[in-house]
Amino acid sequence: MEAKRYPITVESFHYDLVKSDTPAKNDLQVAMRQIQWSDPKRQEELKKGNLFEMMIPFDVVPDNSGFEISGKITQIVQVMDYFGEANELPQEELGKLSRPLVETIETLTYQVTAVALDQGVNLQFGASDEQPGQH
Repeated sequence: MEAKRYPITVESFHYDLVKSDTPAKNDLQVAMRQIQWSDPKRQEELKKGNLFEMMIPFDVVPDNSGFEISGKITQIVQVMDYFGEANELPQEELGKLSRPLVETIETLTYQVTAVALDQGVNLQFGASDEQPGQH
């Protein structure tokens, strides 16, 4: 499916030190809701496909890392020639649509840990619920 993407918004991103024995946590929630443009001049765009707001609230403690990240990343996406509901999208498509947001979380984490810990930590989130890897 083709999609038109609007800019990613980092609504919040928190980095906190925690005890190194804090239990690992990998809580990423991908949610999608249909939206409408409030600007009447943009209503014509809706004939090309439905607009959705992608949202990923997250709370992650990598195993034995000594830090926790949490926050919320969003993006408006127009799925071209698609007029169904968000929950009717195939899981594979949802994964493709949400991947740039997940990559933003990974990038922010690397950059913040590079400064805070003097060594960047790579998180690699997969499609499953497995714990993020560190490299």
